[in-house]
Formats: sequence, structure tokens, C-alpha cells
Amino acid sequence: MSARSTALLRVVTGHGIIPRKPWLERLLTMLDVRRTRIDLSRLSDEHLRDIGLTRDDVEAEIARPLWDVPRHWRS
Repeated sequence: MSARSTALLRVVTGHGIIPRKPWLERLLTMLDVRRTRIDLSRLSDEHLRDIGLTRDDVEAEIARPLWDVPRHWRS
């Protein structure tokens, strides 16, 4: 990875010299939640069983709004 892309990665992830704005942090968290829920919906029933979930659990998770995340994600 080049020095420039490493520096950009540090800024985008909030570990650089430029802190993220609170609204940007919330937006990136919501996008991450969306991506994670989509990935969860694509798992097979066998994979869901391996992690202790049912298809109904997944449907309930997908139905939740993007901003409905655990409190420790928001801090």
C-alpha cells in the first residue's frame, strides 16, 4: 500500500489527524449497518444455523431501521 493510500485510509477510518464530524460518523455507521444486514440476508439457512440464527431472526433484523443500533456503536 502506498503512503498516500495509507494516509487516506487513516483519515477515512477516523484514525488520522483529521477527526470525522459526528454526522459523518453516523452516516458511515448506518451504511455499515446496511451492508452488514444485506450480507446477513445472503447467508444460507445452514450458515445461519451455524451462528445460531433463524431466517425469522434475519428478517426481523433487516426490518429494523438503519439508526436502530446498539448504544456502544453510537459513541
